[in-house]
Amino acid sequence: MNMNKFVAAAAIALGALAFPHAAGAVVLTSSSGANLVTDYSDAGVVSFDLDLRDFSTTTLNFVLEESDLAGPLNFSAIIRNLVGLSMHQFTFGLQGIRYAAPGSVSSFSGAQASYSSDVAVIQFANGETADTLFGNPTLLDGRSDWLLDTSGLAAGDTFSIVAQVPEPSTVAMVLPLLAGLLLGRRRKRG
Repeated sequence: MNMNKFVAAAAIALGALAFPHAAGAVVLTSSSGANLVTDYSDAGVVSFDLDLRDFSTTTLNFVLEESDLAGPLNFSAIIRNLVGLSMHQFTFGLQGIRYAAPGSVSSFSGAQASYSSDVAVIQFANGETADTLFGNPTLLDGRSDWLLDTSGLAAGDTFSIVAQVPEPSTVAMVLPLLAGLLLGRRRKRG
């Protein structure tokens, strides 16, 4: 009899290790796109790393659990630019949920964020080629998570976060090229 209890306890412990999400925590059900997503979400917290292998759109789909409804959800992410090209803008769009309050954004090149109820837009001063912290995923003093409003939602409701690097306009891409060509011509003449 004691051996059965021991085996049952061991199975529960192994299950907890295999599935680290707390009971009743927001759950990432799927993600689409070529970029790698590592989920760290927990009860009342949406948190993930997004490794950008390319600048394609990534959609993350979540389902709410009962414990996520006690107040706003904290939202944070680390965005890693593995492409190596400059990002001048990045957005987190929401579907099925909305922003309640802004949080921190920090990057190596400097970043400014603006938001509406369904989209947060990050502008990079000089283009970002490295990591960006959205909210406070590293739990540093002086930074805060973004908040998602759960009012009116119930356990089992779903929402999506759409992460994207908007494509620069053709004019914005061509102007630096033209300027470089003109500058090269002037140097040749001199």
